[in-house]
Amino acid sequence: MEKLFISPSKYVQGEHVLQQSAEYLKELGSKLLLLTDSFVWDMLGKDYEKYLKAAGLEVESAIFSGEVSPEAISQLSKDIEANSIEVLAALGGGKIIDIGKAIAAKLKLKIAILPTTASTDAPTSSVSVFYEADGRFRNYEFYQRNPDLVLVDTAVVVNAPARLLAAGIADGLSTAIEARAVWKKQGANILGKAPTLTALAIAEKCEEILFSYGLQAMEDNRNKTVTPAFDAVVEANTLMSGLGFESGGLAAAHALHNGFSAIHGKADQLMHGEKVAFTTLVQLVLEKQSEEMLKRYITLFRELGLPTTCEDMGIDTKDEEQLLTIARQSMVKGDSLQQMPMKLSEEDIIEGIRELDRFVLVNYS
Repeated sequence: MEKLFISPSKYVQGEHVLQQSAEYLKELGSKLLLLTDSFVWDMLGKDYEKYLKAAGLEVESAIFSGEVSPEAISQLSKDIEANSIEVLAALGGGKIIDIGKAIAAKLKLKIAILPTTASTDAPTSSVSVFYEADGRFRNYEFYQRNPDLVLVDTAVVVNAPARLLAAGIADGLSTAIEARAVWKKQGANILGKAPTLTALAIAEKCEEILFSYGLQAMEDNRNKTVTPAFDAVVEANTLMSGLGFESGGLAAAHALHNGFSAIHGKADQLMHGEKVAFTTLVQLVLEKQSEEMLKRYITLFRELGLPTTCEDMGIDTKDEEQLLTIARQSMVKGDSLQQMPMKLSEEDIIEGIRELDRFVLVNYS
């Protein structure tokens, strides 16, 4: 199997780079659609639109809310296609980023990703996550190329709630764990090719940075101060984790995250990275990793306020039907559980969840 590593064409990170972004966007085209949600539009989208117009760009704006689904993409694409747009700029969080990439691919537009948080590694990748109207995971959608531009304004990101940064740290910490599992299996990354040593090295550097600077970055975020520690964690959450997961591969942690999309309750209120924190720990249990390694992750996750128990996730270890629903959804064809270096059954997954819960309750109560 041949190796494949891919990345965005250009990555820019720094304080106030949104107000310097017109020069980068003009390299992509002159007629731009600014796609965002209502919250981000009110917070900074309106002012950003004015800046872009003053810089000489033709700008249309669209506001999206809802699930990233084929139906939503089709409707938005129809509205956009009539305006002869050349560049789509997705300003916001994970759903805006995912639907922006999908529309740009469908309409063959240049795509610029402008994340307003460091809560996800979606910005750099050539993949979107699609959901059903009821919120259940549907599938990963893959595109022929990565974003043309990813531009991260740390002055914007530092003003987001610290909870979002914690979620991004959890998502970032899953990267090396899953990439190592794929490497051990000699499996495929999400591109269907063998991972490169470079992807694994980036994933492991991401892990190193997040353990070294994660707690300090959280404190900086609460103080609304961009420091070297905060800047490093934003880069790890966004660029390193993005390159590491896409070219290094996903395994049980993200498949189990998708398993939680099949149930409703407390988990619906949790962010992607918060759920990934718990499912990363379950993957460590399924791999029979050492207590020392498990405790290292649990301790950090608890310091970050992330879920580590079934109660935190809103599930009952005695509810066989609920656990079976999660397990079955995590095993759907095309998801990443098959990239684990061992075969796993529904029973294995259920017992892994229960074993993690017991371990945390015994050692951290």
